[in-house]
Amino acid sequence: MLHPRAVLPLLRRRLQRSPITVVTGARQTGKTTLVRDLLPRTEEAPSVYISLDDPDERIRLAADPVRRLDHGPRLVILDEVQKQPELLDSVKLLADSRKGHKFLLLGSSQILLLRKVRETLAGRASLIDLWPLALAERVEDREVPQCGLDLVWREAEKGLRRLTQSAPSVEHARLWRKRSEEHLRWGGYPGLELLEEAERPAWIRDFRRTYLERDLADLGRVEDLDQFALAQNLFAARTGQLLSYSEVAKELGVAVNTVKRYLRFLEISYQVFLLRPFLPTVGARLVKSPKLHWTDVGLARMLAERPSLSDGPLFETYVCGELLRWTSWQTDPPDLHFYRLYGGREVDFVLHSASRVLAIEAKAGERVYAGDARPLADFLAAKIPGADRGAERLGIIVTRGRETRQLTTHVWAVPDWQLFGPRSKGA
Repeated sequence: MLHPRAVLPLLRRRLQRSPITVVTGARQTGKTTLVRDLLPRTEEAPSVYISLDDPDERIRLAADPVRRLDHGPRLVILDEVQKQPELLDSVKLLADSRKGHKFLLLGSSQILLLRKVRETLAGRASLIDLWPLALAERVEDREVPQCGLDLVWREAEKGLRRLTQSAPSVEHARLWRKRSEEHLRWGGYPGLELLEEAERPAWIRDFRRTYLERDLADLGRVEDLDQFALAQNLFAARTGQLLSYSEVAKELGVAVNTVKRYLRFLEISYQVFLLRPFLPTVGARLVKSPKLHWTDVGLARMLAERPSLSDGPLFETYVCGELLRWTSWQTDPPDLHFYRLYGGREVDFVLHSASRVLAIEAKAGERVYAGDARPLADFLAAKIPGADRGAERLGIIVTRGRETRQLTTHVWAVPDWQLFGPRSKGA
């Protein structure tokens, strides 16, 4: 099944504006499908696609890279470019020739690719991350429809009222509740889509084995793969929690620096995301450690061996993944942080810009009460540096419930499928 990708409009704009565009992401997120099947629908002239997975192609390019990459104004796509990073010197030369050359570079492992990008393509390359499928991308239409979060970020509380006034049909609500439950259970890797449910655990195990055997070879030397695999499991068990290197090091029986190195490999290969704390004042007694989140909740669930859909930290990780995906395709994305005092009061996510502040709590249950809105209401009532005096402020508790409703002033409960899934017609 060919899903539309919401990042495609952003990619088109970047290709028009920049001579070199770089798309990176984890293995199997759909980078090749994006540029070979979806992008050509929007291009006037056919692009030139070159896969550096092919050793013969690498040999031909190494012999005369400038001549073989010179296709005039046609878009040249180099897939798995981290396997031949020396080609970037030739890409730079052609891009600087001012003859209309356009290059689209794809890579799975970030460390080799981006280091060379910084050295060779500084000021020339536009970077885009491609994550696994978002819930809103699980449609069969050609274009990704707007989701509830688009409306909420643009119109704040007015947008939420529009969501409640244009209630979805029973069929739409039933379909997207079911799809959100499946998304929460299995995550968003496109390769799982066509498999029966019984076959999906084997696919995820194969994905993990391929990562250990191939991607780690690109990222750095790991002498004990079994130890690294155990570290993966321990990090997955801590998803949605404050990061403590010392705890993981103690369980593994290794030095803290080894744990930091392992986590760095997971981070630069798009397996985990470190959510940084929002620090509004220098003197406030705030937690300054990052929160650890896996970028795909299905992979985290399998590694941690926690199947329940009511698991709070995993639901929080699922919400984090949807927010990451949504920000990745925004032209001017807001900042994403969490907020927590040493006393334990916390806001799971804060999306913020000068004109908007959206505080979000993730609750894995279906029922939410007015008392649950207190942390959000207190945060929104405080002074928020970086936000204009008249900035819109809104709090949302994301649930697995059935309807959107207001809990207290400026704080609402919104089902995950209604916030992250496509809006029903008329909304």
